[in-house]
Amino acid sequence: MRPPAATAALLTFGLFVSGCAGDHATRSADMQTDEPTVTLLTYRCESGAMIRATYPTDAIALVRYRGQTHQMRVARAASGVRYVDDGLQWWTKGTGAGATAVLSERANDGTALERCEEIEARDNA
Repeated sequence: MRPPAATAALLTFGLFVSGCAGDHATRSADMQTDEPTVTLLTYRCESGAMIRATYPTDAIALVRYRGQTHQMRVARAASGVRYVDDGLQWWTKGTGAGATAVLSERANDGTALERCEEIEARDNA
């Protein structure tokens, strides 16, 4: 027969181990469900066109224009954030409703195709 102190120590150790395991399992489950969210932003352009864009990383923009999605990469800019692909350039300045963006051709003289303004999320529907 074990002395009461040894039994109490084993019981306390068992509770400690099971408590830690439960805490770890809970934290692991929480970490697995915390996925990054990607917000779809909508820009209303002077022409009446709507451009939708998402920014899945700091270096990538997915810009939907005239039924085509363009994957663009970040490029050097004097101000704002500029994204480019082989034929287009998407240059944004500011964040949130009222932020501006210009979609232009990269070739030739860089003619602006669209001058746009971000609209509020509730207007995105």
